[in-house]
Amino acid sequence: MVDYTDFCEYLKRYSEHHLDEQPSLACYLEDPVPALQPELEKLIESRLIMIVNTTPEKQAIVVIPFYIERFSERYKDIAVNPSLPFPSETDLPRYTPKEIITRENSADLIGRLLKHEELNEKTLYGLTLPHNAPSILLPSNVSVVTLLEDSIGKIQNMLRKDEHHDYFLKKLTVSNPGREMIVKNFFKAFVDRSDHSLETLSQTTESFYLWNQLCFFIKQDYEKIKDYTQEDLSCLQAVYITEVGANYFKNEAQENAKREGAFKALENLMLKPPYYFTFEEITKFTDVKGLPLLGQYTEEELKEYLHNKTQDAPVQELPEMLVFKTYDDQRYFIFKSKVLQLILRLCTDARIAVLDAIKTHWSEVLKQFDFLPEMKDQNAFEDRLEKEIRIQSPILSALLHSSFLPLLSYDASGGDDSSKISLFINGQLLPYSEILLMSRQELLNDAKIMLPFWYSMPVVSWIMKMLLRPPKAKRNKDRKTKAELYHEEEAAKRKEDEATAMFAQNATITKKVALRDAARTAEQAYVPSSSTLNRELDSYEHIWNKRLGKEAHKNLTEDVNSLIRDYIRKVLRTMKTDGFTPDRIQSLAESLINAPGLQKIGERDALLMYIKLYMVKLVKNIPM
Repeated sequence: MVDYTDFCEYLKRYSEHHLDEQPSLACYLEDPVPALQPELEKLIESRLIMIVNTTPEKQAIVVIPFYIERFSERYKDIAVNPSLPFPSETDLPRYTPKEIITRENSADLIGRLLKHEELNEKTLYGLTLPHNAPSILLPSNVSVVTLLEDSIGKIQNMLRKDEHHDYFLKKLTVSNPGREMIVKNFFKAFVDRSDHSLETLSQTTESFYLWNQLCFFIKQDYEKIKDYTQEDLSCLQAVYITEVGANYFKNEAQENAKREGAFKALENLMLKPPYYFTFEEITKFTDVKGLPLLGQYTEEELKEYLHNKTQDAPVQELPEMLVFKTYDDQRYFIFKSKVLQLILRLCTDARIAVLDAIKTHWSEVLKQFDFLPEMKDQNAFEDRLEKEIRIQSPILSALLHSSFLPLLSYDASGGDDSSKISLFINGQLLPYSEILLMSRQELLNDAKIMLPFWYSMPVVSWIMKMLLRPPKAKRNKDRKTKAELYHEEEAAKRKEDEATAMFAQNATITKKVALRDAARTAEQAYVPSSSTLNRELDSYEHIWNKRLGKEAHKNLTEDVNSLIRDYIRKVLRTMKTDGFTPDRIQSLAESLINAPGLQKIGERDALLMYIKLYMVKLVKNIPM
C-alpha cells in the first residue's frame, strides 16, 4: 500500500533524475497529478491497482499483484508441507481493503476454472465455503488443480496419523458390508500414495461413491468440533474443496459416458442402410427412445467427432470414415467398411434402371432405321453407361469416381468386403459394362425384340426403311443421349433459379420432355434423398405382394404394373404438360386403386404408394 502523495513526490524526483534517459517523463516534472491520473485509471480498469482512502484526507494505492504473488508462494509451501494452512483473509496486512478480494462460491468457481482457466495476476479470489467455514484465498496465477491437489495432500496427511487412519477406515468398511476388500484397497491406495495427483479424484470408476462417503465421514466428525485448531480448520477446508472436486469429476464422468453412448448410437445408425448421410441428416438422428442425439452432444462436438473419424488413421490405412461428393457438391459421410457393400447394392439397383433407359432409347432409334455409335463401338457404349449411371444413381457415380476407392483395396483394415470384390484391374477401374454385368450385344438384341415383327422381315423392312428413314442430313445430325439432355437441363437450372419456368415456356420443348421434368419433380417429393426410386418401388412391392412362389409373385406384380401402364397411357393423352403434379398423381392413384382388379389386394396404403411411384417411373422414362 503506497501513499498517493508520497508516490507523486517520488515520481517527480524520479523524472528529474532520469529525464535525459527518458524524455517522456517531462510531464511529471512540475505537477505530476494531471498526467498520472489517466495512467492510474488504466491500471484500475485492469484490476492491477486500487485507490482507497486511508484517512479522510489521505489516499493510498493498493498494488493487487503484490498480494497475488505473496499468496501464490504459500501454495508452493503447502505442496511441500501439507500441514500449513490455506491463505485466508486474516493473512491480509492491516488496513488492506477487503475490496481487493473477488468473492465466489467455491463450487461455482472450481467448476468454471476446471472447464476453462486462464492464469493471470489480476484477481484474488475468495472462495466461500459451507457452514461459514473461513474462506480460502486463491490467486488467479495459481491453478485450481493446485488447490485440489493441496486439499488431497492435507487429507492424506491427516489419514496417515494412526488415530485417524484406523478410525475412518473402520467407518468406511462398516458402511460397505460385503465390499471390505474393495474399500481397503481404495483407502490404502489413496493414503499410501506419495504424490497428491488429481488422478486419485478423477478416476471414472466406482471410487466416486467411496470418495463421497469418506468426505462425508470426515465432515461429520470435524463439524462437531467446538474449538477448532488451525489444523482442524485447514483439514475441514480441504474436505470441502475435495468434495467439490469429486462431485465435479463425477458429473463429468456421467456426461462423458452419456456423450460416448450417444456417439456409439450415432455410429450404429451410420452402419445401417443406406450407409451414406449428409451432415444435416446426421444432426437429425435419434436414439432408441426417439430422443435427438444432438443435445446429448453439441454440434461442435459432432463436428470434432466427424473430423477425427475422417482424418485420424494409422500409417498406410484410410480413415475409419470417408467423405465423398456428388456432382451437385453434396457431401456424404460413410464408414469405410460399408463402401464396397454399398457399391454392390447400388449396382444392383442401377442395373435395371440403366438397362431400361438404354433399351427404350435404342428401340426408338432402331424404329427410325437409324443407329448410334454406342450400339457397335464398345468404348462409346462405356461412355453411355457412365453418363446414364450419373443420372440414375448419382451416389454410385460419385463413389466410383471417389479418390479413396482405388486405395480401399490396398487398405490394411479394409475388412472382409475387400476380399470379396475387386473393382480394379491393374490399377484401373473395371469397365462399366462389367460392373453392371451388362452386355452391349444382348442389350441391342433386346432393343430389337421390342420392334414390330415386320422389322425382321428383310423385304418389308427394306421397303419401310426407304419410306420412313429420315434424310441423310437429318439422320446424321448429332443425337444427344438422355444423359446429355439431362445434364444440359441440370446445368441450366444451376445457372438461374427460374430456368425451369423458362424451360416450360419455351415453344420448342415437347410435351414428353415437360412431363419427364414434372416426373422428376414428383420423384423428389416421394423419394427420400438417401434412397432411389427403384429401391422404394421394390420395398413397397414386398409389402403388398405377399404371393408365395417366385412365379406367382412375379405374375401378380406384372398384372398390377400392366394395369397401371394402361391407365396412365390413357390419362397422358389428354393431360396438360403442367398437370403431372403430386396432387394429380394422388388423385389418379386413388381412382385406380378402386378398380375391380385391385380390390382383393391387401395392404392398401403400400399399394397406393406403389401405384404413385410406378406412375412417376413410367412418366419419367417416356421415350423421346
